[in-house]
Amino acid sequence: MENTRRLGFLASLGLVIVGVVYASVVVFGISQVGFDKPITDPILALMEAITMVSALFIVILLAVICCIASPEQKIFGVLALTFGAIMAGLTTTVHFVTLTAGRQTNFTTLEWPSTLYAVELLAWNVFLGLALVFAAPIFTGSKLQTRARYSLFIAGSLCLLGTIGPVMGNMALQRIGIVGYGIALPISCIFLAQVFYRDGETESPI
Repeated sequence: MENTRRLGFLASLGLVIVGVVYASVVVFGISQVGFDKPITDPILALMEAITMVSALFIVILLAVICCIASPEQKIFGVLALTFGAIMAGLTTTVHFVTLTAGRQTNFTTLEWPSTLYAVELLAWNVFLGLALVFAAPIFTGSKLQTRARYSLFIAGSLCLLGTIGPVMGNMALQRIGIVGYGIALPISCIFLAQVFYRDGETESPI
């Protein structure tokens, strides 16, 4: 259990760091082209690579959460990991395609409406949202675990609400989802890192 806890801590910390790096790259990209023009390579390529890395960290984190779940909560852990794996598969496929064949055939558009962008939003809004919502009930007991539970539920709910944007064709509403996975999820990971780090917090199944 100690190695599992350590892996969970590293994955949580990794997601926080990746989130900060991604935000910094986005700010730098906007400073280069302004708000009215899309970010282009090589900054865009870096953003896509970072996204793929973050998806892998999410799968590792959800695998750890599944492992530490109590027998009564294990089903939630399995569902969270399953939805997280689907999310990672979708988003890594999208970005691998755009980084390779997409750039060679000039098919790299991640602007609405586009097929690739729809798949990307399915991954981050729907499947990540479901994964986080199902992961939340696993954390019970201490105040720190309660914070982790509520923050995961809020992050997942915001991701799911972001689906309203593409469904209605109003991408301003998609920003709700961005708040979920871009802000609320890293905050959740801060709480999760503390849970995994503290002695006794997950010494036995939660």
